[in-house]
Amino acid sequence: MKKKKFVGALGFVMTVLTIIYIVDEITSNMNAAMQPYILFDLFHITSRDVNSDAYRSAINTVAPISLFSNFLLIVTPFYKALSDKYGRRLFLMINTVGMGIGMLIVMLSGNVALYIFGMFFMMFFTPNDMQVLYIMETAPKEKRATYCFAAKGIALISVSLIGVLSRIFLREDVASSWRMVYLIPIIAAIVIGVLAYFFLDETPVFLEQKKVRTEHPEEKEVQEEKSGVFPAIKFIFKNPQLRWIFISGFLFFATTFYTSYYASVLEGAMATSLVSVALVIYPIFNGLTTIATGFLSDRLGRKKVCLVLGSLTVVGLLVFIMACRLGWGPIVAGIAYGISIGGLWSMSDTLILTMPAESTPSGMRSSVMGTISVLIGGGMFVGNIAFIIGQNFLRMDTLFLVICVPFMILSLLILMAKVKETKDVDLDKLRMDSFQ
Repeated sequence: MKKKKFVGALGFVMTVLTIIYIVDEITSNMNAAMQPYILFDLFHITSRDVNSDAYRSAINTVAPISLFSNFLLIVTPFYKALSDKYGRRLFLMINTVGMGIGMLIVMLSGNVALYIFGMFFMMFFTPNDMQVLYIMETAPKEKRATYCFAAKGIALISVSLIGVLSRIFLREDVASSWRMVYLIPIIAAIVIGVLAYFFLDETPVFLEQKKVRTEHPEEKEVQEEKSGVFPAIKFIFKNPQLRWIFISGFLFFATTFYTSYYASVLEGAMATSLVSVALVIYPIFNGLTTIATGFLSDRLGRKKVCLVLGSLTVVGLLVFIMACRLGWGPIVAGIAYGISIGGLWSMSDTLILTMPAESTPSGMRSSVMGTISVLIGGGMFVGNIAFIIGQNFLRMDTLFLVICVPFMILSLLILMAKVKETKDVDLDKLRMDSFQ
C-alpha cells in the first residue's frame, strides 16, 4: 500500500523520469565529447592533431560507416509502436538499460568495428525518448511543455558530468584513458533502468486507453488497425499538420551534424585541459536554455518559441565559431555552444516530439512519434553527407555555417507559415481528423 501511494505521486514519477532523462542525455552526448580521444586511440594518431591528414582519414573512415548505420534505425518506429500495445513502462526500462549496454560496448571496444557497433547500439535506444512520452501522458495538459523541458533542462545541465569525469580520468599521455569516463554512466543507466520498472506505474492515458479497449472490443480492433508504422506513415502524409511538421523538421535536422563534431573544433583551437572546461560549461547553458523553453512554450505557444529557439541557435553557433577562431577561450566558447545547441535540440524536440504528440490521437501517438522521428532523421543523413564530403575541402567550422544557416532559416519559414499551433490541445480528445 505504501508503495502504491508513492508511485501515484506526480513528484515521485517526475523525479524518476528526470533521472532517466539524465542517463539519456549523457548517453547522447558521450560519444561526441569523447570522439577526438577515441579516434586518437583506435587509429593510433600520436600527433593528437585534429587538423592532420591522419585525423581527416579517421573521420572519412568512421563517419560514413556510422552514418550508414542510420539505415538500420528504420526498425525504430516498429519497436516504439509496440509501446502502444504493451505499455510504456516495459520499454522505458529496455531503453535505459540498452543505453547502458551500448556505452559498455564502446568502452570495451578494441577496434573500430566494435566501436561502431557500440555507437549503433546507443543510437538505436536514444531516439526513442520514452521518458518524454511518459511525461506528456502524466503531466497536466497546461504544463506539458514546462514539465518536459524542465526535466530535459536538468538532464542537460547534468551533462556537465562528462566534463567533470574528463578532468578526472582523461590524460593526454594515456591514449586509452577515455574509457574510464564511461564507467559511472554505464552503471547508472543499468541500475536506474531496472529500478524504474519496479517503481513506476503505467501512464494514466495508456491505462485509460487500455480500459476502453477492454470494455469495448470493437474499439480495440479499430485502434490496433490504426496503430503501427505503416498506418502512421499514411496518417503523417495525409494529415496536413503532420506533413508540414515533417518537412520543417527534416530541413532543421539537416543542421544537427555539428553537434557530433564540436569537440574536434574545440580540440583544434585549445589544449585538452581547456576543452574539458568547455565541456563543463556548455551543458549548464544548454540546460538553462532548455528549461526556459518549457515555460515560454506553454505561454507563447509552440510556433513562437521555435522562432526564438531558431534565432538562438544561429547566433550561438556564430559566436562559438568566432570564439574558437579568435581565441576567446573555453568559457565564451562553452557558453555560446551551450546556448546554440539548447536552441537546436529544444526546437528539434518541439518538432519531433511535442507538436506531433499534440497533433495525434492516443491510439497511434507512440507509432506516429516513432515514425516521424525516423522520417525527420533523414534530414540528419543529408546534412552528414554534405559534411563528410565538405570536410575534405573546408574547415569544419566553416562548413557549420555554410550548411546550417540556410537550412535553419528555411525550416523556420515553413513552420511559421504552414503549421498550426498545438498549445493546450486535450490529448484525450484528439480525433483522426484534427488539424485538417
